[in-house]
Amino acid sequence: MSSLDVVVAWVCAVVFAVVAYGAMGVALWLAAAMAVVIGVGVWLSVGPLCEWRMLSWSARIRRWGAPDTVYAPPAPVDYVAALLAAKPVRPAPARVSQSTEPRPLKPYELLGKEPCWRCGEPPVEGTHAWDDRGDFQLLSNHTFRCANGHGWTHSTDGG
Repeated sequence: MSSLDVVVAWVCAVVFAVVAYGAMGVALWLAAAMAVVIGVGVWLSVGPLCEWRMLSWSARIRRWGAPDTVYAPPAPVDYVAALLAAKPVRPAPARVSQSTEPRPLKPYELLGKEPCWRCGEPPVEGTHAWDDRGDFQLLSNHTFRCANGHGWTHSTDGG
């Protein structure tokens, strides 16, 4: 960092302190503290910008915020051709239905099932089937019959 950088940083800090003290009515000790903080901050912030290509302030100001130049080697022709080539479009496979025909339930499968809502008797016979109604709509359908001949159904979404 050149001595010119130090001088410019401290001049900026002193000018700010004078404006803060005189025009804004900031206390003298606070204006002096702000001048020290600003001077050190400006001095440290311009340090990384002091390369051999940026020895003057005008060059630094013009380059401020500009992105660095990045060299990108050209891509091989075969790679570019592969990127531009059209990919074959394959149709999605047809959805397979998971619906099943009702199958009779065995006696041990009827244990613990809900009782008849009319008479309260447990089911003595029943069937189970899966009904596929589309994506995420696979229903489990149960039909039951009690000893008194009452029938009822129970459907759940997968249970």
